[in-house]
Amino acid sequence: MLHALLLLVATLSGLACAQLDPPSTFPHDYPGKPPGGFGPNWQQYFQVTEQLPNVSFPLSRNWAGNIPVNRPNHPNDTLFFWAFEKENGSLTANAGERSNEPWGIWLNGGPGSSSMVGLLFENGPLHIANDFSLFANNWSWSGLADYIWIDQPVGTGWSTADSDGYVADEDQMGEDFFGFLTNLVEVFPSLKTRPLYITGESYAGTYIPYITKTYFGLSNPPVKLAKVAIGDGTVGSAQVFEELPTLSVIETYPQLIGYDQDVYNYFKEQAHSCGYDLNLTYPQNGHFPTLLPPGTNGDLAFTKKQLYTKNALQSEAKARLAQNKAEVLAIDKLRKRDEWLKEKRDLTGRPNGTIDPWYKCLLYEEMIDYALNFSVPWSLGDDEKLGLNFDVYDVPDALSPEAPMDATVFLNNNATRAAIHAPTSKVWAESIRYPFGNSVHGGDPNLWYSLMSLQAMHPATIRNPEHDIRRCTRFLEKAVYTLVQ
Repeated sequence: MLHALLLLVATLSGLACAQLDPPSTFPHDYPGKPPGGFGPNWQQYFQVTEQLPNVSFPLSRNWAGNIPVNRPNHPNDTLFFWAFEKENGSLTANAGERSNEPWGIWLNGGPGSSSMVGLLFENGPLHIANDFSLFANNWSWSGLADYIWIDQPVGTGWSTADSDGYVADEDQMGEDFFGFLTNLVEVFPSLKTRPLYITGESYAGTYIPYITKTYFGLSNPPVKLAKVAIGDGTVGSAQVFEELPTLSVIETYPQLIGYDQDVYNYFKEQAHSCGYDLNLTYPQNGHFPTLLPPGTNGDLAFTKKQLYTKNALQSEAKARLAQNKAEVLAIDKLRKRDEWLKEKRDLTGRPNGTIDPWYKCLLYEEMIDYALNFSVPWSLGDDEKLGLNFDVYDVPDALSPEAPMDATVFLNNNATRAAIHAPTSKVWAESIRYPFGNSVHGGDPNLWYSLMSLQAMHPATIRNPEHDIRRCTRFLEKAVYTLVQ
């Protein structure tokens, strides 16, 4: 009896502690996999020849699958790629051929977001419509050059990783990336000498500089890096990439403040008082400025949820008034909202140079709250549905409910999975909360604000591995003590 109870306790303890480890996934070997090392003979294995579900239009030749990153003792650490050639034979050219023709790589961000989102909704040759049908994108970047969409770091999207093989930091991410490229150019040898353009958005604004750093640290890099391009990049601190541009967003979309000149003047004054009226020129003379104005420290600014999808961002906007600042500042936010809804706040009567005591320097949050309360169409929702039609990714779009942007139906279709040689050990997800350092609570150690943003998931989520081990040990000790008693 005691033996059975102890076994039960061990099982429960394992369940309690299992959540501390990220999943272990591995690539799938499909028929026809060549033996030995990588080479041009792998092109036939990776080529997508089976019919893709609901794709009734022609695609250029394309190749997809998982390639190892060459990290010692981690054979299951791979990156997934989906490559499309510009014209027949361009990607499969022999070594030394087409040396003047560029090729490109696209990366989404996250951290932990799949680049298949970019392929299927942004700049790839096939797109998913609102009704989940697929259609050809005539403006695909693969029409300009051979282009490859890559899920990275390891474990992201269709990429795989051992449970103890996720990247520890951005430096290891860069090393993995070039380990992958070393193998990729063996499969497509012309890529070794052709100019490479690495492009990406969002958190790729962090990935790409570290990839570039790794490149310049290699004595014999496997590729010829020509240029990098970052759109909407997470560069520098959160104040630099989120709060600082708020006034520019208002100037671009004045409908957010109802075209109210007095309100614009207020935000302009606040931006100046917070030190946000900086001119970030290129090339920047030195490092980006260190900004930590009032109200933007870890106790307030980064108690927001980590947001990966448009729906999550909208949900966060709806919940902001009722949750975030109320929890952090212990202030009745609902009461404040009700006051706002009864009468428009007088934003113009404050003395010049005075920072708003409520928002302090969180201008981005204040801009969204203002739009949700006072600016049509965002203010049209009732108390229960406030903000349903606000989309931070597309400010002019007020569609409610928003159109789905969901690739799970297509990518998790077994026919798609087999056609693109995707792993069978996992289910594709648009984004994961990336477990840096192999901890589900881990944040990017290369960014000072990453731990702050993780706090938003739950006030108790910031833990180190030692703490988690102690927590599981205490669980087991307490359970055993209870049974013995």
